[in-house]
Amino acid sequence: MRRTLSAVLLLLALAGAGCAQNRIVYAQSGVQVQPPQYPSYQGSYTNGAIPSAWLPLYQRLRADGLDGPDLPALFASMGTPSQDPMGRKIKELYTKAFAPKPKPTPPSSKPTTPARPKPLVYPGVITAENVEKCRAFLEANKPAFDYAERTFGVPRQISVSLLFVETRLGTFLGKEKAFYTLASMASSRRPEAISTYVAQLPGSTAADRQSWIQQRMEQRSDWAYKELVALLKNIRSSGEDALAMPGSIYGAIGLCQFMPTNISHYGADGNGDGVVNLFTVPDAVASLANYLAQHGWNKAATRAQKQKVIKTYNRIDIYANTILGLAEAQGYVAE
Repeated sequence: MRRTLSAVLLLLALAGAGCAQNRIVYAQSGVQVQPPQYPSYQGSYTNGAIPSAWLPLYQRLRADGLDGPDLPALFASMGTPSQDPMGRKIKELYTKAFAPKPKPTPPSSKPTTPARPKPLVYPGVITAENVEKCRAFLEANKPAFDYAERTFGVPRQISVSLLFVETRLGTFLGKEKAFYTLASMASSRRPEAISTYVAQLPGSTAADRQSWIQQRMEQRSDWAYKELVALLKNIRSSGEDALAMPGSIYGAIGLCQFMPTNISHYGADGNGDGVVNLFTVPDAVASLANYLAQHGWNKAATRAQKQKVIKTYNRIDIYANTILGLAEAQGYVAE
């Protein structure tokens, strides 16, 4: 039986009474989640049985010192692991490694018309309407952008443009549940865990291909486990509802779409409440500005150098071009 985790993430024993005062706002829905106040954990929170598929991951977290009264209830509330996160990734890697390469077109049959050039920016992003949305967002959240720009030196137009490209200013935070996604991926270490996907891969029954799949799954599982640990720690410090938290298909969270391990390195408390909650504008803006600053953002840098810094966030030219272009449409001068 699925249960909301709002009744079990009672972290007063772990994070102090101040946690109960932290109000979480998911920008996607506008729903406010107030961590309930209880004097202590009670045994009733662990009544549900943990599905057997979760037990190895649950025991690994306990062995690594991450046990807590919330942990059994969390795993008892998630049903069974999904094949999708690991399955999608392995399918992507497998196709890249083993799919037949297209044959070059013979010179005599090449088209006479030139190929259409690839767009330099994401279509439909740098528009007058979106520029006005960014300006309105800046005005509505002026203290947050004032603080981030003053503290980290990243212009507000860059910060708001990054938020727009990542989550449309917090209106689209992902369709998945971050904790469930990462837990599913971390628990998927053998091909049988994603049997539906493996069956669709040509030649996957060969012994060498099975070994290849196994190795890649273990690598991605270990990566997901590190992200899951970081997310669990952040959840416990902020009092968020782990089962309700939205995320990307691979577990990025918040308005600025950080992977959880980035929170400890670059997360910044923009509103002074003592926690980093990337679902609030002040913390998301401060955190992304801190990230860019630590990756070399410099006011005196050239446009090309600033583009290179933005590409540390997402290593695609069109991504950085779009953010710089949207910022420039708001009046920012890159050089």
